[in-house]
Amino acid sequence: MRSVSKLSFFFALAAITLVAFVFRAIDTGNRPMHGDEAVHAEKFKELWETGVYHYDSNEYHGPTIYYAALPSVILHGRHSWPETREADYRLPIAFFGAGMLLFLLPMAEGLGRRAALTAALFIAISPAFVFYSRYFIQEIPFVCFTLGALAFGWRWAVSRKSSWLIGSAVCAGLMIASKETSILTIAAVIIAAVATLWLSKKRDCKSIDLRKLITLPNIALSIAIALVVAIVLVSGFLKNPSGAVGYLRAYAPWFHRAKGDAGIHNHPFYYYLQMLIFTHKQYQGVWGGRWSEALIFVLGAIGAVVALTRVDRQESKSKAEGSVVLWRFIAFYTIALTLIYSLIPYKTPWCLLSFWLGFCLLAGLGVCELYRRLKPAPLRAALGIVLGIGVVQLGNQAFRASFMSNADPNNPYVYAATSADVLKLQERIDGLAKAWPAHNKMVIKVFSTSDYYWPLPWYLRRYPNVGYYSHAPKTKEEAEAEVTLCDTTLDDQLTALLTDDLMNGINEVRPRTYFVETFIRMDVWTTYLNWKNGGVVKKFVPPPPASD
Repeated sequence: MRSVSKLSFFFALAAITLVAFVFRAIDTGNRPMHGDEAVHAEKFKELWETGVYHYDSNEYHGPTIYYAALPSVILHGRHSWPETREADYRLPIAFFGAGMLLFLLPMAEGLGRRAALTAALFIAISPAFVFYSRYFIQEIPFVCFTLGALAFGWRWAVSRKSSWLIGSAVCAGLMIASKETSILTIAAVIIAAVATLWLSKKRDCKSIDLRKLITLPNIALSIAIALVVAIVLVSGFLKNPSGAVGYLRAYAPWFHRAKGDAGIHNHPFYYYLQMLIFTHKQYQGVWGGRWSEALIFVLGAIGAVVALTRVDRQESKSKAEGSVVLWRFIAFYTIALTLIYSLIPYKTPWCLLSFWLGFCLLAGLGVCELYRRLKPAPLRAALGIVLGIGVVQLGNQAFRASFMSNADPNNPYVYAATSADVLKLQERIDGLAKAWPAHNKMVIKVFSTSDYYWPLPWYLRRYPNVGYYSHAPKTKEEAEAEVTLCDTTLDDQLTALLTDDLMNGINEVRPRTYFVETFIRMDVWTTYLNWKNGGVVKKFVPPPPASD
């Protein structure tokens, strides 16, 4: 197979990276804030306003996305947290989602340049990768740092230069500081390394000499660097040293979930693969479209078979097809991580990206192997047509997922989404605030017996006098405010207490799952109507302080 020059490879990879970034970064504010995103935005607020990050083991994960959001918020010219917008937070994730492709540069010789470019294309247009690259959650940065650790680790293994080892250790530290699931990736790396050594000895009848690589100084240096990077970030640059200890405590609840104590997040073994290979969902009686990334899965499976069956006879020849040892490692790593994530009952769809990265890499090898074996020109042309159709299909799905059905529960990548109807709720409250003399200082109370009230705090972030209550009010005084919101399970209690208020409607917060009712005090409502009809809003005058 004709090799790709280094210069051509560089420009082709740069072009794919640019396309990937545009795909991910355009109109990132086009859907409502997910509940998890809203929680992370709240954690970012703490870091921005206090200058100190406090690690919380209760589902918040690590701080890398909060630090990444800082320059975005500043460059967007925001001066306070209420001024921030959805796109401010999602843009850094888009950078990680596209920027990870650049880690294929140091892996190019090991993967083979053609395979690396093909893999880059699959990552760039994979609907899963595109969709979650527009989400303010840790998964994409985590996968980005994972690829960096693997790429630099490979270059260190080949060149034995300590600079590559340091780079790999730094990326490993960033992985740890991003998500606690880094332990699963590290386990898969160890399994893959051991399996690769075993297969190389069995199939090639030769052993890989590790004595100059796996030495006590190298091990100590890499572990020390990774831990220092992780501890510095998790401890808020040492301003909150207890964060590092809290990180270790976080594994207690995760071990419970791994055993199956995950409630609504419990899913069967085949959940991830079924979602990726073919999905046609019916959510509460409504059928959605058909979704499939089977092309990447099939090509990745072919690549894995090739990697595990090929005999290593070409290490001293042209490296157009890459290193057999690296491909074996990636195959074992992908298989191990797929099994690990599938066996754990606790599943959220974005977690699949960790092993889907391996499938995308192996798919690059699968394409090259098919092209190499199909020597007649007509067969190669047919392969090109099939792959072209497949690429268009993947790109079309990525567009549908991210721009057309980005809050539709029938979209397999959507999970516990926020309904677009919440924007109408925000618009109504904003209108009331413009008319009411107190403006954004008006009192709002939110009563909810469910945790599903997120992302309401995000949409009410401009109102400092908001109270959140996890119980039903018992008296009119407790329930009443200029605006009172409650979930529909509390309808009877609020209706009985707020007899003089206007129940102004019901809004969907989670699609077909969680709804809130809005009660507006009558004087607020009449002021609003007067304002809409051309009345004048009086300036708000704070009440005088109470006398002693």
